[in-house]
Amino acid sequence: MSEEPTERLYFRVTGPPWREILRRRWSASRDWSLVLRDEAGDYRLLGSGGDPDDAGSFVPAQDEAAPPGLGGRYTDVFRVDATEHVDTRAVGLPTVYGTESVDLWVSWWVHDPLRVVRTRTAHGWHVVRTRLTGALYHLAEAQAVAGNGLGAPEIMQHLGVTQRLDETGLSYRVFDVRLRESDEELLLGQEEGEGVRYSWTTSRRGEYEFCLQALHAGPASLAALWLLRHPDQVRQVLDWSVDHQSLLSPPRSDWQEELAVLLGTLTDQERKEISYILRDRISALGRPVPGGAV
Repeated sequence: MSEEPTERLYFRVTGPPWREILRRRWSASRDWSLVLRDEAGDYRLLGSGGDPDDAGSFVPAQDEAAPPGLGGRYTDVFRVDATEHVDTRAVGLPTVYGTESVDLWVSWWVHDPLRVVRTRTAHGWHVVRTRLTGALYHLAEAQAVAGNGLGAPEIMQHLGVTQRLDETGLSYRVFDVRLRESDEELLLGQEEGEGVRYSWTTSRRGEYEFCLQALHAGPASLAALWLLRHPDQVRQVLDWSVDHQSLLSPPRSDWQEELAVLLGTLTDQERKEISYILRDRISALGRPVPGGAV
């Protein structure tokens, strides 16, 4: 859908001009307009632009307002596509988890058939895509300067309204932002050549959960994960393991030794009271009790 289309926005009609004028007047279709050039080089429009929100809103300039007449002398007749087109632009948005891969769904159309023919804009998506890319870069820079992030809400707020390219007679707007899974995309919010290794898509969320579990499992799990990603660094991982035995194998405590140390800090009276308590407890469990207190 986002590849450059092969269909032209306009083409030259070889039939008699008067026949095309009548055909346009009698047609109820808004899918095409007629542009005629007279012997003086002036262009005349019969029909309207293809604005999906306000059909027929385009009004020619004052010197072009007169519609073509059947008796006019015209050298060229062009039929211009006035339908709405939909294409997508792949974009990578920066997030705290990495790059979020999305598709911008773009609606575009001819709002000025005269300008399209005059500028010889035969293929519209290339023009719209180029201007959209520039607008996204400017939006990303403005958001960065303001200290704000760039996401789908910001894109829809600024580019969800109609953007008119008056120099070419085209208009476009972004009408949806959807998650995608693809390789080629425009990365925004980071330097060229810099980037997060993995895009934050549905397929990457499983990897994120795996890494999160490895982090919870401790240094040994992280060392194994590093060795999996960098099998050529076995020696470095072994050296790190030897130097950090305390992290990989935390020392185990002996409760008997800890209890002996604790008893050593008590007074004779405190030890005697504890011995009575232990004797009564052991006796209640049905175990044999030593004859004297500790």
